Order: sequence, then C-alpha cells, then structure tokens
Amino acid sequence: MAGLQEVSARQRGRPRLEDASEIDNDLLAAALSEFVENGYDKASMRSIAKAANVHRTTLLGRYATKEQLFQAIMQQQIGKMSAVTSLRFDGPPNLRRGLIAYANRAFAYSLEGDYLEINRLIYASANRFPAVAAAAKQSTALGIAQISDFIRECAKADGVPARAPDLAAECFTLLLRGWYGYAIVSEQPITAAERERWVEQMVDLLLQGRSAW
Repeated sequence: MAGLQEVSARQRGRPRLEDASEIDNDLLAAALSEFVENGYDKASMRSIAKAANVHRTTLLGRYATKEQLFQAIMQQQIGKMSAVTSLRFDGPPNLRRGLIAYANRAFAYSLEGDYLEINRLIYASANRFPAVAAAAKQSTALGIAQISDFIRECAKADGVPARAPDLAAECFTLLLRGWYGYAIVSEQPITAAERERWVEQMVDLLLQGRSAW
C-alpha cells in the first residue's frame, strides 16, 4: 500500500527533481529496449510510455518525437562512454599510453551491454533514418574533439608541434570505428588479447608519422 501511495503522490502536481530524474531514466531505459527489440522505424512511443509506466503525454512532454528520444539515449551513452574513456591519469601526459588506454577502454565498453545494442541499431538503421545517422555523427565528433585536445596537451608537454591534431584525431577515431564495425559483423570471435595487440600496433603505426601531424 505504501508503494502505491508513493507512486500516486509522485503523479500529482509538479514532480520533485529526483522523481523527474527517475522518470527520465525509466523512459530512456524503456525506449532503448523498444528500439533494440523493434528497430528504429517500428518503435512505438505508446509502447515506450506503457513500459515506463507513465502517461503518453508525460513522454511527449519530454520527448516530442522518436528523434528527440533517440538523441537523448545517445547523449546518456556518450556521457557514460566519456567517463569510461577518460584520458586523465597520474603522471605527465603520455600520447602512446593515453591513446592505447582510450582505445582499449572504448572497445571494452562498446562490445557489451547497452552501447553494443545501440551501435547494432545504428549500423542497421543509419542509412535510412537521418536521426540515427546524426546521433552516430555526433558521437564520433565528440570522440574526435576529445582525442584532438589530448594530442595538443601531449604536444605541449613534449615540446613538439601539433600542426594537424584534428586530422590525427579523426584518423585515430575512424580507425577505431572501422575495427569496431568489423568486430560487430565478423562471425569469428575476437579475444581481448587480439584486440589489445591490434590497438598497440595501430597506435604505434600512427605515432611513426607524428612529426607530420
């Protein structure tokens, strides 16, 4: 009875901040399940509201369209990814160490759980739905910016030029994206050791041309 009273109290009037956050989390979790299960095109806002146990008007008041809802899911996952792949560590900036750590953490996070399902959805739907493609593009752009800033920081610490950090960051990020896409569609299992070996080889190859970027 107490639980029902709490739900009833939450539904009356303006929700408290913690209740509003809980509602948003429930909506995004329900939306992710709906997108994964039915695909972007067949996902139903009505079904999402029902799964989150809220009125459809509550959902539409926060996210008027599927595009906005998917963007919110991506923003949530990008925030989680940014925390996992942080380039901050003890000691002075180290470009090789930082890039390898970033890549390995990104792969470990991306190959399991929600982010894996989201990326499968992106690969399946991006060519048909601009909102999905835009979300993927935004995620990639944020990753490139993060790496570019780190390249500049390392260049300053090492006393070397940073002529084209944005281009170098783009090459690094798109190489990761390409390998990740291969890992998703490959029918052969890839071990963590194989993945880490590829990361080290890729980073070392890029760093051989550091004087040019």
